[in-house]
Amino acid sequence: MTLEEGLKRLERHMWDLWRQHSQHSGSMELTNSELDYLYALLSAPEGLRLTELAALMRVSKASASVMVSKLGARGYLRKTACPADRRATRLYATIRTQHLEVEERDVYASAAASLREALDEEEVRELSRLLEKASRGLK
Repeated sequence: MTLEEGLKRLERHMWDLWRQHSQHSGSMELTNSELDYLYALLSAPEGLRLTELAALMRVSKASASVMVSKLGARGYLRKTACPADRRATRLYATIRTQHLEVEERDVYASAAASLREALDEEEVRELSRLLEKASRGLK
């Protein structure tokens, strides 16, 4: 099997795991772009201003505002007054969004368990080392 074929098979397995988990959580309702915004908020427990979120996502403030409105209406983020500047608001992930983070951990734990069943301990260590090395240059 080539590297490309192996990556494709792994991607299909991961996608299948996501589908299985999302049937219970409803997270399949989210687009990749929406998930990117939510993960950005999860990475900032102190919250983000709209301007900061737009810069982080590399989009205009207007685009970020539309996405924030959509996600807020669906209960994935909340807005509070910014203590430093009452004219601004801070955006925070809600409990609903934090559940996505738990779901993600569960999906990757399932994938890792599948790999541990197929490999011996030394192969798992070698795979971990190679994945770390290969991912250094990735975004």
